[in-house]
Amino acid sequence: MTTLIENGRIILDGKLVRTNILIENEKIVYVGKRRPRNLDDRIDATDKLVLPGIVDAHAHIYDPMFPNREDFESGTKAAAAGGVTTVIDMVLSTPVDTVDRVEAKIHEGERSSLLDFSLHAGMMNSANLSNIKAIAALGVRSFKTFTCKPYYVDDLTLMSLLRETEAQSSILNVHAEDEQTANQNYEKLLRNGRMDPLAHLLWKPNIAEERAVKKLISLTRILNSRLHISHLSSRQGVTIVRNAKRRHVKVTAETCPHYLTLTGSEMKKQGPYVKMNPSLKSRQDVESLWRGLRNGSVDIVTSEHAPGERTEKEVGWTNIWQAWGGIPAIETMLPVLLSEGVHKKKVNLSTLQRVCCEKPAKIFGLYPRKGAIRKNSDADIVIIDLKKNRTVRGEKLHYKVGWTPYENWKLTGWPTLTMVRGRIIFENEQIIGKKGLGKFIPMQGNLTC
Repeated sequence: MTTLIENGRIILDGKLVRTNILIENEKIVYVGKRRPRNLDDRIDATDKLVLPGIVDAHAHIYDPMFPNREDFESGTKAAAAGGVTTVIDMVLSTPVDTVDRVEAKIHEGERSSLLDFSLHAGMMNSANLSNIKAIAALGVRSFKTFTCKPYYVDDLTLMSLLRETEAQSSILNVHAEDEQTANQNYEKLLRNGRMDPLAHLLWKPNIAEERAVKKLISLTRILNSRLHISHLSSRQGVTIVRNAKRRHVKVTAETCPHYLTLTGSEMKKQGPYVKMNPSLKSRQDVESLWRGLRNGSVDIVTSEHAPGERTEKEVGWTNIWQAWGGIPAIETMLPVLLSEGVHKKKVNLSTLQRVCCEKPAKIFGLYPRKGAIRKNSDADIVIIDLKKNRTVRGEKLHYKVGWTPYENWKLTGWPTLTMVRGRIIFENEQIIGKKGLGKFIPMQGNLTC
């Protein structure tokens, strides 16, 4: 099967270049001006942007305890409609911390996913530390842990995890909020009878992230290990990571579309629907995160897709502590970044490609198979109409939960075609891919910072 994507504009060395992309079977075999004959298919990408398929490196797609929220089929349909071609599934509640559990999740993904996928292991602690070597041998080289509840580990365990992940050419992936700060604030809020949505913003303020990131980077520097900070949300976190990179600490960090577009004031309007961990911050923090993406302090953007049903959210109007903390995000991630980032000149297209395609694939050992338009890379492609305007409606998206925090937002820039290994799975608002197309993609040992 040979396919030619014609007249598309790709980003090459920071510039938009009009070119053709020749695909044979599952691979890109040529990028340039030539137009071969005897093709099976031609795709006209005139006036369209052509990117490597988005690599979403943090999404809660499948947990067997919560099939009501999302599963591999529904989650990867939503991802495909949003231009995502590879997802790294993040453990949610069911542990993925043994060889058997990893293999079970791989089996379910290859049975049901429309997209290629990889996995994070977790939640890691002193009891499953000894499993890291065997799990890494399967190609799962990212291990999730927490500095706060519900999966808190102490400093000694953090050091042990950093040592062992480094020994296995792997990375420790950490939810970084300080437990002591959180506990003190929580007790005070409960004493004052605070159960309203705005109380959640006071539980883990900026200083909670600041203290945890500072500690993690100090340990990482001492041990010369690899550290990845999940969902960075504060200006203080950005500054600490930037300074650590200047000292050649092996740290990378991600942020998410919601931390780039929403602030804590949104809790007044949407209440528990925008409860998430870390919590939303201030406009200053939003702007600092955009700057961090531009200058490389913040390496990547991930969806941190973590949907909850309306009933799981609605309870938070009267008791915010009982509401599920997470939002659906994977389908709207790219349109939000295009509309709020590129069109508003907060980032350029080259930066977008770096933080959504190239760098996530590099950090987690998938590059250049994923995240690149180049010879011998997988033919994972998203074609984008940068001028396409669309009003977001939760009921029109592919999420199981049927809602979005971006309801009624008018966004400019939407995918028109998504291709995984040379097969079109989304085109002109229609999902045409079939479950079971996705393959597990092992992380290679060449993880880079």
